[in-house]
Amino acid sequence: MKVLIVTCHLPTDNKTDKHGWFKRLELFIDALKEIAEIHILYYLSNGQENLTLEKTAEIEANLSNKLNKKVSLYIFPYGMRGNLVGKTIDILLNYYDKKRLFSSRNSLEARFLKEQLQIIKPDIIFFSRLLSIFPALGTEYNFPTIFFDVDDISRTDYYKRLWTSKLRYLGSYWENIKSVPLFFFQTLYKELLLSRAVAISDLTFVCSEIDRKYVSEKFNDSQVKTVANAVTIPTTKSLLPSNKNLLFLGNYDQSPNNVIGANFLIEKIWPLIYQQQPEARLIIAGKSPNNIRTYNDNIPGVEFTGFVTDINALYEQTRVVCCPILSGGGTRLKIIEAAAYGKPIVSTSVGAEGLEIIDGKEYMLRDQPEDFAQACLELFRNDFLCEQLGNQARAAAIKHYDRNSIINLIQKYFQQF
Repeated sequence: MKVLIVTCHLPTDNKTDKHGWFKRLELFIDALKEIAEIHILYYLSNGQENLTLEKTAEIEANLSNKLNKKVSLYIFPYGMRGNLVGKTIDILLNYYDKKRLFSSRNSLEARFLKEQLQIIKPDIIFFSRLLSIFPALGTEYNFPTIFFDVDDISRTDYYKRLWTSKLRYLGSYWENIKSVPLFFFQTLYKELLLSRAVAISDLTFVCSEIDRKYVSEKFNDSQVKTVANAVTIPTTKSLLPSNKNLLFLGNYDQSPNNVIGANFLIEKIWPLIYQQQPEARLIIAGKSPNNIRTYNDNIPGVEFTGFVTDINALYEQTRVVCCPILSGGGTRLKIIEAAAYGKPIVSTSVGAEGLEIIDGKEYMLRDQPEDFAQACLELFRNDFLCEQLGNQARAAAIKHYDRNSIINLIQKYFQQF
């Protein structure tokens, strides 16, 4: 079997590319390497347009070494449409990180995709996330079997959450108000594109049963399967430290959701905790913490670590993991990872949405700042409750989110075609 993987988020740096969407793609690549010849078409990120041939060859070699299998890599930059009207449309349709541009059926991106398909002649083409499938939408071409993974489904309630949380915890109120028309347009257009992507796909993957039901019913498509996000389960459960360290782990560079969550945690929840436990410490770990608006405020008890290379050590010094997410689609890999380490977890409803974990048994669900803070304070005091929640969370992670089991599931889906 020969597979062409098309992506806009290829993990090229093993040290820093640890965001959820990188790990999601790596999950599929690891599954496919055992059963197929791997070819990867990588639409470059903004700012990477001048990537040298030497660097491309290095990335290809690193991927091949990492997978212990030959990988063929093809790269191509996104670009703006030539005329003024086209460029204006591109800017309006710019959705994700305001660096990506939509491709028309006659775009260079679409033409390059067709050229590579004619050269490679894959049995299956796998599109990773909605952005990567844009060049294929509306393109007149006899595609091979299409598999499409969309791990960030944005339902109607997603947009409501994102908008209300943006108003409170991201940027200025007036700047957000001014963007209402554009936000509304982007919302409608992204859903239209998703419907077209699902329609041309032979099989669509999502990461939770909630998303599967939504896509199946919304677009009247039965060929939608759940492939959960997954982690490698640590061989032993992390020990429970006696300290009062609270951890929030995320990437604050590519998505506003973690920034919004961090602002909510630091501004609304942390003061309530610190007031009662001044010896407590809040660890904000992850790439680009400077995007958090309190980064330079020197708030007592708050530590910004930046990107952390030793995750095991980070969890060893953490007593409670929190997920104060207020917006976002898909499922939170940070909760799955914390559960695998056997850590007690406090999360909002959005943070734990779509996960096979039970409030009060495997984690604590708290949406209001006062309730969230009290749950953390209780876990600081109660070793037995910490151990109980941690053990149950780890058992749930082993049952539902073990990486080897999910890889086997992916292979079964691909081998059916």
